[in-house]
Amino acid sequence: MRNQIPKIVILASICLILLSIAPTPASAAKQMPPNFAFGNEPSDVLSSYPLGIINEQEAFAHHGGPIRKEVLPNGNQGWIYMSGERAGVPSIYVLQFSHAGIVIDVLHKDYRYKIGHSALQYQYLIDMDPMVKALGSKPDQ
Repeated sequence: MRNQIPKIVILASICLILLSIAPTPASAAKQMPPNFAFGNEPSDVLSSYPLGIINEQEAFAHHGGPIRKEVLPNGNQGWIYMSGERAGVPSIYVLQFSHAGIVIDVLHKDYRYKIGHSALQYQYLIDMDPMVKALGSKPDQ
């Protein structure tokens, strides 16, 4: 008799190898946020930004380096981005990071308007009242 490895051992080994290289839910691709490009409407950016998911490294890789980093009044880190100009007025986005380094809000300010908007506020209002989604205030109003 020859020293043969049973077929079941070979199949089990192949299965283990394949399972070890298969993607797991933790390593699955995250939903990346929209860019702060000039052509993107602030309302679309704020309403679809995935809050509580993106960390500092992923934000840097996706948006590039901020023009400035600031400590916000609430003590959290803020990264400031500027997106083009309309009639000489820049559009400003601020990523707000928690102390754990996760994006917890995105603030938008267009200097043509007195009031800024946040992704957290915008997403909350859309979820609360369907009429706000259809008729309500948008960052570009």
